[in-house]
Amino acid sequence: MHIRRAAVLVIAFVPVITAAQQFTPTPPGPPVDPNTRFEVVSVKPVADSSGPLGRFMPAPQRLEYSELPIGWLLRLALQKPDYQMIGAPGWVDTDRYTIMAKAPEGTPQAAMTTMMVNLLKDRFKLATHLETREQPIFNLVLARTDGRLGPNIKVTPADCQATIAERNAAAQAAAAGRGAPPPFPPLPDPNSSTVPCGFGRLLTGNVAVSGRTIAQFVTTVSDFVGRPVIDRTGLTGLYDFTLKFAPEGRNAGPLGQTLALLGAQGQAPPVDPDAPSLSTALQEQLGLKLESARGPVEVVVIDRLEKPTPD
Repeated sequence: MHIRRAAVLVIAFVPVITAAQQFTPTPPGPPVDPNTRFEVVSVKPVADSSGPLGRFMPAPQRLEYSELPIGWLLRLALQKPDYQMIGAPGWVDTDRYTIMAKAPEGTPQAAMTTMMVNLLKDRFKLATHLETREQPIFNLVLARTDGRLGPNIKVTPADCQATIAERNAAAQAAAAGRGAPPPFPPLPDPNSSTVPCGFGRLLTGNVAVSGRTIAQFVTTVSDFVGRPVIDRTGLTGLYDFTLKFAPEGRNAGPLGQTLALLGAQGQAPPVDPDAPSLSTALQEQLGLKLESARGPVEVVVIDRLEKPTPD
């Protein structure tokens, strides 16, 4: 179960939570007071952790986290994927909690991550520190010396790029207190072979996105391979592409996690057992290649995390 950075513009990469290791960047606006906290918090352990997963419903100025492993909240709060998080106890992925919290009136959206961190510090005794360690990484590069891309990737059409720009502008204005945020569209159908403008389906073995940069896509690739992937392609702009490959020991894909978190219905399209490996699919379908390397990686070390006393 992983979570990671998501761009405001690509909307099935959901703001606040998406999936796999996708995280949201801090919205523009004044700096957030590091002592900002929820004013009311309820934490209750879930007695039976074998049932269906609950839901995480992002809402303005409140947190509704129902019957989910606390590890998902931990990753969201720390804004780090598994391979950049060291020392978490095993129970973070097995013990489930229901957490309801209300922020003070007028608290900006940008404070949500800070409040989640402080909730974990106050109720779970979270203590961490940052380190930089030399670790294995991948560089994503062009597979062909002539720069030609694969058959499954195209530049996003101009009209879709304009739509995404409008969504971004509206979201940034709302974050800065200038107007209402754009309406949150429904998640795309996981059974459909296509995705609407600005949406994405990021299932392990079955990826389809619209209006995504390669720099954003490497965060998804990182999730699939379990180590940092650095964009060395030199490609800029927005792209539409599809990618089908055989998963290699990783079961959860971003949209699959999102559907579970948001309580959406539908099953993921089946993975083709004869599909190529991820590395081969990247080369044949997108014209991109993973090269092994080593490099400095910032990691968060969890020094302390305790089970809370329920209230």
